[in-house]
Amino acid sequence: MAENLAWIKFFVGDWRRDPKVAMLSAAGRGAWLEMILTMHDLSDCKVEGTVREIARMCHLDMAEVQSALQELERHGVAEVEWRNDSVTGEAIVTVVSRRLEREEKTRSDARERQKKYRQKKKSQENNKEVPSDSDSDSDSDKNKEKVYKPKKHEVEAIYSAYPRKIGKKAAMEKIRIALQGLHEEKGDDNFAYLLDRTRKFAQSPAGKRGEFTPHPSTWFNQGRYMDDPNEWHRVDTEQKKPYQQYQQPIRSSGRTVLG
Repeated sequence: MAENLAWIKFFVGDWRRDPKVAMLSAAGRGAWLEMILTMHDLSDCKVEGTVREIARMCHLDMAEVQSALQELERHGVAEVEWRNDSVTGEAIVTVVSRRLEREEKTRSDARERQKKYRQKKKSQENNKEVPSDSDSDSDSDKNKEKVYKPKKHEVEAIYSAYPRKIGKKAAMEKIRIALQGLHEEKGDDNFAYLLDRTRKFAQSPAGKRGEFTPHPSTWFNQGRYMDDPNEWHRVDTEQKKPYQQYQQPIRSSGRTVLG
């Protein structure tokens, strides 16, 4: 991930209700949680290495990691990919948290949009001509006409359409900023676009999760209205290659285990 967050989003309800996580054993859930915390420490959405290396990173035993990897792959909880090291021939495993990966992409896209908006705004300000004394009033009026300002009733309408009503003052400011950014791209259609996307999100499963639906200020600040609407209804049906075809014998402490 691009930034080292001091905290990690962890929704207890999501964790306990996820049917795939529920199929894991207690040891498997514990190992998966340790992997997620390690990803956070690494500022990444994945852990990668040999089974032995991942066990060290996550403060787990190799046997615990072996068992957890089988469960994670079998139940589709995480993205588990295997390959053989071209030099040593040892099995290398990459474990990816799809949720952390999606959240990082959302943050990255929002940062990029905000960066482009600021650069464009700064460029426009730098290109403004200094008015002469004779036409300063007329030029000032023209510049005022060119500055887009969202209407209060438009901001109120969008806030009313969002499913959660919390932190209104901060949310209204983020909606104004979102409308300004969209105006650069969509012109006068920005209000209709943002209102439509907000209503669609409100009607989706992601928008009907009560306290687990993001605060409006967070949703608009991160530009989540630009997400693919399928993500709000997403059901993961990916099928991965079976773990067994990557199994290799590893000798440790005089006995053979799977690597």
